[in-house]
Amino acid sequence: MKVVKAPEIIQAVEQSLWELNVFGSRGLREKMFWAWQEEEGKSGREMLSQILENYAVAEEKKVPLCQDTGMVMAEIIMGEEVRIEGGSIREVLDEGIRRAYERGYFRKSIISDPFFGKNTQDNTPGIYFFDVVKGDRLQIELLVKGGGCDNITTLTVLEPGSSVEEVERVVLQTLDEKAARACPPLVVGVGIGGSALYALFLAHRALSRPLGSIHPDPRYRALEEKWLQDLNKLGIGPQGVGGKVTCLEVRIETHPCHIASFPVGIACSCHVFRKKTLWW
Repeated sequence: MKVVKAPEIIQAVEQSLWELNVFGSRGLREKMFWAWQEEEGKSGREMLSQILENYAVAEEKKVPLCQDTGMVMAEIIMGEEVRIEGGSIREVLDEGIRRAYERGYFRKSIISDPFFGKNTQDNTPGIYFFDVVKGDRLQIELLVKGGGCDNITTLTVLEPGSSVEEVERVVLQTLDEKAARACPPLVVGVGIGGSALYALFLAHRALSRPLGSIHPDPRYRALEEKWLQDLNKLGIGPQGVGGKVTCLEVRIETHPCHIASFPVGIACSCHVFRKKTLWW
């Protein structure tokens, strides 16, 4: 039995969320510099220049990359032989969020009830998904999403047996209509299969892959590369001003599904890609 003490998790979550909101995730600046090199439109290059300058200012002054410091989501992959000492995993994660958002003077964006609630004043509670596995590993996939990119999350249920081309058409139509509202260039997650509910979770799981990672299945790796190229042909561009780079990466996650259903979930992260993995 592995025992993980609550203060260790709280400290790691607090520090990670502070860093994500101020510095972004690993590789983000390199990816955005690549986008600046690739972009051919004058307005798009100017937007990317401003984004890169914003990264430098945020690091120097220790202020958030974006005023929307988001809602914290996490997938917790917890071994059966792991025990948290000093509190439940939800309590521990919420405490880490609370400390990070107070420490950084980050905007608190969470209300306690959609209709009748007030601001919780500490950006809790987070949104958590749990997966229990064999062994003594504890893995926490942190993802911070602002309201703009979360608002374009889309679920479509296609006809059973839909083709690759039909799924791509849905992805392209959705992003063509909505991408400009999500502060591109985007990272796009596509969840295919499972149930309608699970397809949206898969899309967010896809977003939790590190920047630059590739799909282990070469068939899906080829689809990710093709859909990325086709999305960037839409001409939406950085911040929606037009240009070549609308999307930084496309990720696909799949799951077995019912023979009478074919759900497709689409989720995006804005140009401030905030993701980190913690292990114990």
